Amino acid sequence: MPEEERSLVGWSRVADSPEMLETIKKQKRSAMGCAFVFALLFPVGFLIAGLFSDEMPLSEALTIGVGLGLFVLTINLWRFAGMDKRAWDGVVVKKLEKRHYKRAEDGYNESYIEYIVLIRTDQGKTKRIVERKWGRDMYDYLDVGDRVRYHPALETYEKYDKSKDDVIYCNVCRRRNPIRNNRCDYCKNLLFK
Repeated sequence: MPEEERSLVGWSRVADSPEMLETIKKQKRSAMGCAFVFALLFPVGFLIAGLFSDEMPLSEALTIGVGLGLFVLTINLWRFAGMDKRAWDGVVVKKLEKRHYKRAEDGYNESYIEYIVLIRTDQGKTKRIVERKWGRDMYDYLDVGDRVRYHPALETYEKYDKSKDDVIYCNVCRRRNPIRNNRCDYCKNLLFK
């Protein structure tokens, strides 16, 4: 059945399509390349700073540069390991708004709101989506009771029942698209419909 004729209720078959699997593979290669470049940039940058700056001794510059490079590499390797995990399903059980305060440099308190979506997985664990004011897409898109699937390779969510929605989020670039689209207006990848 052509994608545009499919019901908007159910998990998309796009996640396992050859095109999407190739997109995921390209993203992983690109992200791994960036991780190694940044892991090398810190030591090289601090080496240059240690050689040409009187304010930082060479040994200290190398220690900081190598330490930061290893830190960046470790975080990215941990992230990549999580991308190979299996997808999980769950149900949105609660949505919260939590105001946080922090003292600004001028002595005044600044506040911001975290938008939290709690999901109970089929295994009984609770997962959280935490967003802030400028990026609360999933908070607005998901409702309590919605069934969702998390795609670790893309680090994104898919809603089971999209039949009442006017929009759909791209699982590759995370941009919002009209529900009538089959491909993302921005990155041209298939939408999970």
